[in-house]
This record gives sequence, structure tokens and C-alpha cells, in this order.
Amino acid sequence: MNKAGEKLAEQYGGTVKKAEQADGEFRYTIEVPDEGQYSMTVDSETGELVAMTRLETVENETNVQEEKTEKGARQLTTEEAGEIALKKVPGTVDDIEQGDGEEAGSYLVDIDAQNGEEVTVRINAISGEVLSISWDD
Repeated sequence: MNKAGEKLAEQYGGTVKKAEQADGEFRYTIEVPDEGQYSMTVDSETGELVAMTRLETVENETNVQEEKTEKGARQLTTEEAGEIALKKVPGTVDDIEQGDGEEAGSYLVDIDAQNGEEVTVRINAISGEVLSISWDD
């Protein structure tokens, strides 16, 4: 269970603060410097990132910290990931799949580029950030 959490933390540049397993899912609280904490849920069988929610810490009048869920934090659709990839590499989308293992939390978008080459664009499934572009030989 901790390996998946450590891989997610490494991918997002943070550290695992809490890890638990329940209902066939792994749940992690990961702290990312200068961004805050995220709650991430991973399917225990497939290793796919199921949900990610940004948590913010606020202090109430008694100086006790409580967590609030930020609205709007959601995973991109495959269509949105394809659109982002095509902005970086013009062409035709051949396939889109969710990454697993070290690529968990991302989409892998295979594109037949306009120049005739095959390209894989890796997109962060939450932020939409382009993580890598790999040109096939």
C-alpha cells in the first residue's frame, strides 16, 4: 500500500502524511510544498487513481485546525486529456489510456503526428500539466 502512495507523492513532489485501506481502495493524504495537502484514492486492484481532492487547512477561533474540501478538484476526462495533448503535438489521437504503476495519476495519449511520427504525451490527470512527450523511432 505504501509503495503506491510513495509513487504518487514522488509524482506530485510531496510526501505521504497518512495512508489507509478501506472498501477495496487505498487512501492517501499527501502534502505538496507551497500547494497544501491532497487526499488521493487509488483502486487497490487496478492501481488507478480514482479521486483526488485538495484539502486546505484553516484555523478556527479556538486554533484547532480543520480540513475543507476545495470544490472543483476533479480528474480530467479522456477527451480533455486528448485536447491538451493535441495542443502540444498536432495530429490525430490514436489512443488514450490511464497510466498505471509509475504513471498512475496520468493519461497516456498516443498521437499520430502530422509529420507521420507516433508520439505519446503523458498528461497529469488532475492538473492537465504535460508531464512528458515521447517520440517513437
